[in-house]
Amino acid sequence: MKLLVYAPLISPRIKYIFNFMFKEILGLELEYPKNLAEFLSADAPKLCYAKHPIQKTLFFKSAGLLTDHSIKRQKIKTTTFGSHQVPFAVEGSTLPFDPFAASFYFLSRYEEYLPFDNRKGPGFRARLSLQYKLGLLQIPVIDEWTIILKNILHLHFPNLKFPRRNFSFKVAYSLNPEHQPITHPVKRAFGFMNRLVKEHFAGKRKEEQMTTIRQLITEMEKNGHVAPPEFLLPNTHHHSNWEEKLTLPKSYIKLSAKNISRDYSMYYPDTPGFRAGTCNPFHWYDLQMEKQSQLRIFPFAVSYAGIAGGKKTNKDPLLLLNELMDHVKLVDGSFFSLWQHKIIALG
Repeated sequence: MKLLVYAPLISPRIKYIFNFMFKEILGLELEYPKNLAEFLSADAPKLCYAKHPIQKTLFFKSAGLLTDHSIKRQKIKTTTFGSHQVPFAVEGSTLPFDPFAASFYFLSRYEEYLPFDNRKGPGFRARLSLQYKLGLLQIPVIDEWTIILKNILHLHFPNLKFPRRNFSFKVAYSLNPEHQPITHPVKRAFGFMNRLVKEHFAGKRKEEQMTTIRQLITEMEKNGHVAPPEFLLPNTHHHSNWEEKLTLPKSYIKLSAKNISRDYSMYYPDTPGFRAGTCNPFHWYDLQMEKQSQLRIFPFAVSYAGIAGGKKTNKDPLLLLNELMDHVKLVDGSFFSLWQHKIIALG
């Protein structure tokens, strides 16, 4: 169904993040009325995104980030929302923060364009991210906020229909050229977790370990959540070199220049979580050019190195894996994971 969105200025940033949240995730068609009179007279589900409310229209206050045209360090106010601290706090709005500005900040990787501390090595590290500092890194917060927006819309417009979404388990395999691929994803998943048990669950009753893992894999297979190995890396024709350290915007400019259409490097190699704040694929937004690119990003929630690094968080790797997956199930998203061939025990 159609949702009308009014903003005094429809900027490229607004179109990008509204389309991602409402169209790509919720499956709604968006329309941006040409003027206020047209918006007010329309008899359809609608919302206003501005500095000030308009009549009795559903209103979300803008924090200003999406109408800006520069890249600069933001003075970000936080507030409590539910059990979390969230950025871009506002007052007099339907929500106590601007979910669109916050989502754009995370999805565009805005903070990675800014100077950051690289004394401990090149590359932007998880601990430098705002998500990590607010305790949001291991939650697909953009998807959770989108579900909240869906509930708000449903409350105000009960006749608004949303397409059904389903959780899916997406697997990427790293294969060395000399290795022949084994096509059954369940066998790969079991091999990965079997290796995980051997390395990180020493001392626990083996029968208990294996029962838990078998239950997880059986459940995925029974419910159709183990997808075919659609990601077989590397594939140099259409995919990015996933092993290259991601440096924004340099890495993506390079990929775009080569007409590469997909990228699989949006994750922190040593830390599980959602680097871009989402578990759904999205198009890269070029902040320097202020436009959406054709490069589609597939974000990994975890890599083998990342889940093995779960010991840094004082959590068992299997427990951490399940927690990440539960968050994705909650929003009916896609759980993307990277399992390297060279360290997977393929029985």
